[in-house]
Amino acid sequence: MNKLSIAILASGNGSNAENLIRHFQEHPNIKVVLIGSNKANAGVHQRALKMEVPSVTFSKDLFNSPAVLQLLNAEKFDLMVLAGFLWKIPALILAAFPNRIINIHPALLPKYGGKGMYGTHIHQLVLANKEVVTGITIHLVNEIYDQGKVLFQVRCEVYENDTVDSLANRVHQLEYQYFPKIVEEYILSL
Repeated sequence: MNKLSIAILASGNGSNAENLIRHFQEHPNIKVVLIGSNKANAGVHQRALKMEVPSVTFSKDLFNSPAVLQLLNAEKFDLMVLAGFLWKIPALILAAFPNRIINIHPALLPKYGGKGMYGTHIHQLVLANKEVVTGITIHLVNEIYDQGKVLFQVRCEVYENDTVDSLANRVHQLEYQYFPKIVEEYILSL
């Protein structure tokens, strides 16, 4: 059996991307074949280099053109995973990879979803709104921000003394624990 392959898109530091790469490093059936980012200076590139996974940077023009499909199709991946990728996926990519793009979101969708809802922005709102729970959502990507089919959600408590950093840390721990497992289950089900 040929290994199933994953391409990961990330915009920032890349801790979730590295966690995914580590999870699949010794996997008998799955491998990460590409890291893509919209930022040339994103930390994810250094992580990809350290983990010996090729990485590329997309310009906005490239990402919204048919040329990006050539680049992505050259990798022949089975699943695209968004791990903190902040651009909306264009229709041409969605059409080329139906039900094969997964995103992780640091909140319990449908709450705190949509354009501009990521990272500390979400955690600040969760605290400002005095929510008692938050968590993560892993979902398929469609043409509307954060509205694709939910594959998995898990909750964690929000404490009265939480700061943005303490809450973000607890949410990150959920991401690290569950994201690789859900990605693995999903790709094996394709």
